[in-house]
Amino acid sequence: MQKRRRRSTPRSRTPKACDRCRRQKLKCDPIRPCVLCTRAGHKCETTLQPRRGSERRPSTGTSVESPDTHGLPDREPEARQQYATGTSAIAFARQVYNEEEMGRTLTEASVIGDVGMAGTDDALWGLKETNLPPQEVMLALIDTYFYRMQWFILVLHEPSFRETAQRMISQPQWRRRDLGAVMTVLAVATISLQTVLPDHEWPGHGLLSAHSIDAQNLLKKLIAEIRSHLLDLLEDCCIEGVQVCLLLSCYYMFHNSPNLAWTTFGMAARAGYALNLQSKNPSLQPSIPDETRSRCWNHIIVSDTFCSIIYGRPASLDSTIVRQLELVDDLTIDPWLLNQFPIRDSSGVTSRAVFHVLKAEIYAVAGEILRRFRRLNLTCEAKEQDLGAIVQTTRESDALLSDWRARVPRLYDFEYWNLDGRWDRIDEELQTLPPGTKDQVETIYLQAATLQLTYDGMVIQAHRPLLEQKINKFTSRTVIDAVHQSLSLATAAALRVSRIPIYRFKNHFAVAFASMQQFTAGVILCIPPTVQPLTTTANEAKNGVVRIIRASRSLNCHDRIARQTEQLLTELLRVTIQRELTHALAENPEANPDTESPCPTAAIRHGSSLTEDSRTTHSVITPGTGQTPDPLQRPWASDLNPLAAVMGPYDFLPAQAFQQLDDTFGAFGESMFNLVPDDQNSAWNWGRTFP
Repeated sequence: MQKRRRRSTPRSRTPKACDRCRRQKLKCDPIRPCVLCTRAGHKCETTLQPRRGSERRPSTGTSVESPDTHGLPDREPEARQQYATGTSAIAFARQVYNEEEMGRTLTEASVIGDVGMAGTDDALWGLKETNLPPQEVMLALIDTYFYRMQWFILVLHEPSFRETAQRMISQPQWRRRDLGAVMTVLAVATISLQTVLPDHEWPGHGLLSAHSIDAQNLLKKLIAEIRSHLLDLLEDCCIEGVQVCLLLSCYYMFHNSPNLAWTTFGMAARAGYALNLQSKNPSLQPSIPDETRSRCWNHIIVSDTFCSIIYGRPASLDSTIVRQLELVDDLTIDPWLLNQFPIRDSSGVTSRAVFHVLKAEIYAVAGEILRRFRRLNLTCEAKEQDLGAIVQTTRESDALLSDWRARVPRLYDFEYWNLDGRWDRIDEELQTLPPGTKDQVETIYLQAATLQLTYDGMVIQAHRPLLEQKINKFTSRTVIDAVHQSLSLATAAALRVSRIPIYRFKNHFAVAFASMQQFTAGVILCIPPTVQPLTTTANEAKNGVVRIIRASRSLNCHDRIARQTEQLLTELLRVTIQRELTHALAENPEANPDTESPCPTAAIRHGSSLTEDSRTTHSVITPGTGQTPDPLQRPWASDLNPLAAVMGPYDFLPAQAFQQLDDTFGAFGESMFNLVPDDQNSAWNWGRTFP
C-alpha cells in the first residue's frame, strides 16, 4: 500500500486554552478574554498551534530542532517561581506530567494541593448584605480615599483603578471574573467611610443624607459583604485579594478588631507569596500590573514589620527587598512645590514615589533590627556578656537608622520644611493656590512628618532593649555609658515626636498611626524627670509630655488611640511629677537646701539627634549667688554615684515607678490591640522584653 504523503504545510488546530494559560498550565475557559487573564491584567490571546508531529518531521527530511521537543515552553516570570521556591512539588509534577506529550492540559484539580478556581462558569452575582450606593456617593468616597489614604498607604494605581471602578459601580450585577475588582472598590469605600465618620465638614455627608444612607450602618454592611466573599477572592489567587486583605488589615488594626488585623495581614502576605510579588518581572517596559505588584509588595514589608513590633511576634517575610517604583504617572509632584526647593535641595526628586520607597526601606531596616535582637535570645536577668551583646547590637541598629536618615532628600526632610520659617511661608501661600496644588503640598508635608515619626519611633525602639536592663554596682563603665547614651538618644527622639503638629493629621487615615507614635514618645519622656529631677532635661521632657497630651486632646473625637493616649499619659505624668519631687527632696549631702533653682531653659536642640549629655556640667542660676552646681548634673568624674546621676531604672528609679511605666504600656496594648496582659512577646510590656 502506498504510503500517505505528508502535508507540506503544517496542519493547525485551535487549542482550548489561551496562550498565557497554556504556557502556565492553567485551567482556561472558552470565553475570551478568559477569567484568569482578566484578573491578572494580561492581554488574552489565542494563536494557532502547529501539530507537533509535523514539526518533528518536516517534508524536506532535514533535521530541524524545535525548542518544544526538549521540554516545556518557558513560563512567564511570575509563574516560573509561583510559590517563591524554585522546586515546588506542583512545578515538579507538571514537568513530569508533560502535557505536550500527553496531549491534554494538566488542570489544577489534577495535582493535590494545587490552586483551584472558584466560579469559572462566570455566572452573574450581586451584593448580599446591602445595595451598592448610588454612583455619585461611590465616586465621592473614591475621591476621599485618594486624598486621605493613598498618600499614606500605596497599593493602588489611581488611573487604572478609577477606570475599573467606574465600570463596576455603573451596574447592579457582575460576572464572576469581576469579583476582585468589586471587592477592591468596596474596600476603598470602607476606608473612606471610616475617615469621614468623625469629619462633619465632609461634603459627602449631604449626599448620604439625600439618599437616606446611614454612614455607620453602610460601613458595617460593606465590611460584612467583603468578609462573605473573602475566601472566594483568595481562592482566585489574584492581586485584588492582596489589596483587599491589606486594606482590611489596616482598618482592623486602627479602628476595629486588632486580633483580626494580624490574621488578615497574614492572608495578604501568603497571597503575595503565591503571586510571587517579591520577584520583579524582568520586562523591558514597565506595565500597570507590574507597578501594582511592586506597590503591594512594598506595603507588605511595611505591614509585616509594623505588626511584628505591635504584637511582639516573629515577622512573616524572609525577603525584605524593597521594589523601586517605575510607573508613577499618578505620583507626580506639582511644579509649584518643586520651585520652593532649590535644585540642590530637591535631590532630583520629581515623584511622590520617593516617600513610599523610603517608608518601605526604613521598615525593612527595622525588621533587620528586630531579628538581630531576637537572635540574642536574652532574658530579663542578662549577664555582663549579654549586656555587651545588647550594647553592640544597639550601636549597629543606630548606624543602620542613621544611614537611612542620610538618604532622605530635603523635600521629605521634616526638619528642613520647618527650617528658617519655610513651612510658615508656604502655608500662607496655600490659600491662593488651586485646590489640587494645595492638597498635594499638604499631603507631602504630612508624608515628611510621617517619615520623621517613623524614624524617631524606630530610634526609640532600637534603644529600648538597653534601657530595660538592670544596672548594678558591678556593671562595667562601658555598659553604663551606653545606657546613658541610649537614654539621651531616646529622649531626643521622643522630644522631636512631641513637636510634630499632629493636628494636621486630622481627618486622614494616618491620624491613628501618628497618635500611636506620640504615645510611645510620651512614655519615654516620663523617664528623665524621675531619673534627673528638677534638671533641664527633666523640665523639657515634662513639657514634651504636656504637648502630646494637648495634641491628643484636640484629636480625641477623631481617633480612639488619641483618646487613650490622653488618658494614660495624663495619669502617668501625675505619677511622674510626684516621684520627681520625692527624689528631689531625698537626702543628698551634696545638695544645697536653701538654693532656689528656677527652671532653666530648654537645652535640647530641635532637630538634633543628640541631647545635652549628662557628662557635661550644667549650671543653675540662683538669685544673688551666681552659679551653683547642680549635683544631679555633675560630670562623670565627680564623687557622685554615677549610677544615680545617670539613671539606672532599676536602682535609681524605684521599682514602683518602673512598674508604673510597665502598667501604662500594658494598658495601652490591652485596650488598643487586645493583647494578652504580661505577654512576654508583646512590645507593650516595658522592661520585660525586647522589641
